[in-house]
Amino acid sequence: MLTSAVLVGCSKEPVATASHAASSKPDMAQAAAPPRGPITVPVCDQPTTYDRVPQRAVVHGINLIETFLYLGLADRLVGYGGLRDIHRLPPAMQTQLTQVPDLSNQNMNLETLLNAQPDFVFSGWSYGFRQGQITPNGLKELGIASYVLTESCIRQVARERVSLEDTFADLLTLGRIFDIEALAQKLVDGQRAQLKSITGALQHVTHKPKVFVFDSGTDIPVTTGPYAMPHAMIEAAGASNIFADLNSSWMRGNWEDVIARNPDWIVIVDNDQPTPDGKRQFLLSKPELADVTAIREQNFVLMDFSEATPGPRNVEATRRLAHALHPQLVTLP
Repeated sequence: MLTSAVLVGCSKEPVATASHAASSKPDMAQAAAPPRGPITVPVCDQPTTYDRVPQRAVVHGINLIETFLYLGLADRLVGYGGLRDIHRLPPAMQTQLTQVPDLSNQNMNLETLLNAQPDFVFSGWSYGFRQGQITPNGLKELGIASYVLTESCIRQVARERVSLEDTFADLLTLGRIFDIEALAQKLVDGQRAQLKSITGALQHVTHKPKVFVFDSGTDIPVTTGPYAMPHAMIEAAGASNIFADLNSSWMRGNWEDVIARNPDWIVIVDNDQPTPDGKRQFLLSKPELADVTAIREQNFVLMDFSEATPGPRNVEATRRLAHALHPQLVTLP
């Protein structure tokens, strides 16, 4: 007898931690920095110094926008990009962006960026920063500071692994850069406690279900290797990633390996290309996948793109995944 499909949607939204009015951005002439000395933090393993607290920030990428708003920094935003549809954000965060200019819903554009007169840009490699286009070094030459999403550093430097601690590190580092260390620490402490409750409940699990992450693609599936955030979330949820042996982050796999590795569960990443149910129906209708356990038993978990990439919703999404895989051990709030 086939088991029923488990298609899990977003169950809990992060709430912005401060109700700053996005329309209260200072003019460049009035943007006097708070009296704090320079700080130095690692960015992609390189020590990077920030001489002042940024006052005019641009953020590119939906998960990075959520991170920034989660820290209560809406009043520092002078523009954002990489957000195809504002309604993909939690409602409370949508409200905070109503007065902030949308600079680009796709790739970062230098002219549009400079017109916003930022003193700080937060993005990541392959999120907005790209060699030959906009890079942290290029911005530095223009007198604009930047911070790079830790998970994306694999595009530039070797890394041993990606973990949920990367998200926590970004929150804490942004807290230092923007001089809100106490708030950032409180948020991270809460997230770490939630994560510990999940991993603690699963510490004696011996059977780890095999999981295939399906992002997009028909002829060739786009999936995740060991350097993308879903891999860390799968491990924390008491499971294993079928493409853990591939030396990449987001990448192209192949259907032959999916069949041979026979996943027990499939995580469908919702990035609007196409709809999640469209992806599910595609997988179910693909004849060569018919004998794959996850297809035969219709074991699917939906994960929003901003949950599958580093951001404040990673831990809650990990809990939902763990509950789907180990319902007797991990409960939902």
